[in-house]
Amino acid sequence: MIFPDLRAFIAEAEHRQDVKVVEGADWNLEIGLITEWQITEPQNPLLLFKGIKGYPPDFSVATNLFGTPARTALALGMDPETKKMDIVKQLCAIFGEGFTPLAPVEVETAPVKENILTGGDVDLFKFPIPKWHARDGGRYIGTGNAVITKDPDTGWLNLGTYRVQAHEKDVATIYMSPGRHGKNLRDTYWKRGQNCPAAVVIGMDPILYMCSHSDVPPGIGEYDYAGGFRKQPIEVTRGVTTDLLIPATAEIVLEGEIIEKQTVAEGPFGEWTGYYGSGYRQEPIFKVNAILHRSNPIIQGNPPLRSPYYALAHNLRRSATAWVELNKQIPGVKGVWLLDDAAYNMIVVVSLEQRYPGHAMQAAMGIAHFHSTNYMNRFIILVDEDIDPSNMQDVLWAVATRCEPETDIDILRGMRGTPLDPCLPPDKRKIGDYTHSTAILNACRPYAWKDEFPPTIMSTPEELEAIKKKWEKCFSK
Repeated sequence: MIFPDLRAFIAEAEHRQDVKVVEGADWNLEIGLITEWQITEPQNPLLLFKGIKGYPPDFSVATNLFGTPARTALALGMDPETKKMDIVKQLCAIFGEGFTPLAPVEVETAPVKENILTGGDVDLFKFPIPKWHARDGGRYIGTGNAVITKDPDTGWLNLGTYRVQAHEKDVATIYMSPGRHGKNLRDTYWKRGQNCPAAVVIGMDPILYMCSHSDVPPGIGEYDYAGGFRKQPIEVTRGVTTDLLIPATAEIVLEGEIIEKQTVAEGPFGEWTGYYGSGYRQEPIFKVNAILHRSNPIIQGNPPLRSPYYALAHNLRRSATAWVELNKQIPGVKGVWLLDDAAYNMIVVVSLEQRYPGHAMQAAMGIAHFHSTNYMNRFIILVDEDIDPSNMQDVLWAVATRCEPETDIDILRGMRGTPLDPCLPPDKRKIGDYTHSTAILNACRPYAWKDEFPPTIMSTPEELEAIKKKWEKCFSK
């Protein structure tokens, strides 16, 4: 099932009795605290906050949208019973050879245009924008969002998920890390002495949201990528104060321009690393010239938390991308896993069947090189084909029993980083050097004598399956 908008996804979750409606919470910390509490509970529900203190009852905030593997699979159009590693395999099949992007279709009439505010009617605080964490510098309307910018020369539309802080009725900030496509496009306008047109989309269909924080190749639009995934085009409509194409079924869209020489203090904000790593800074303002929203609008809230599920399939999508890329270059790759409990990018595990000397390190160099996995990657762990890379019990056992620290750990330096890195020393931060190191842990059996390596005590999958079939009635409830 592919969902046309956020509302359809929430409705299906409600049908599956997987939604908890919370009445009367305060936008000031309570929504964030309840979300943080619930996301750590087993079988936690999607949270829909209504009747928020000080706001109309028909304005709501949805959080913990993808807080379980089952809702993640559902959002991706897969069977909710699909296991995490099998989700990665299905994503590999979708985005592998034969994947064809599908251009969006422009429509005149769109749900997002049910309400249009311009001029003096623009007011960000019309919406129940949460303050998510106690030490946040303000209220962030953009967490489950996409920021739309356009290449002024080619017309390429880019959608990227960047945090958006509300400051005044018509003033926000959009923080973009160095190297991001949106920041590069923004800077192109500034170099020409122009303000950068932008639109912030808050609340959208799950697939488009996933693509907005995925590593889509430059020059390919996220609309096209999402359309290819869905096998049906995304419906878009033209903005009212910009020439940008916006999702027709979005909940809320802020249209405006990013102005280089007008700044305001942005942050701090609880970041995806699990820290307040970058503090606050002066950021250029995003002048909001128009607000478009559906009736009974829903703010999509995906505030960063230590839980791996605040975003949609972030580690699963990148795992699939890296696996597809490795398969193009080397044989024998049995799985790639970006460890979900380690802030997504920071630990990557590769399982492979070694076929020649240097095979494992070749895989590690690929992970270190790929755009999808080299950003803020601190550890690359290599394991044999008998290890499930998504099973940390398996992986840690392999590291403990097959990785000799003196000979099997290598360090790469000068790797691509970010100012959000909590380990970044003050002296490097001051000069804008955001690089870091990456450790490669080779926990594969040494290739030169792998056939002499002691055999494991584990039974084969075939043996276990046979005994399960024979004795399953004894253990059935």
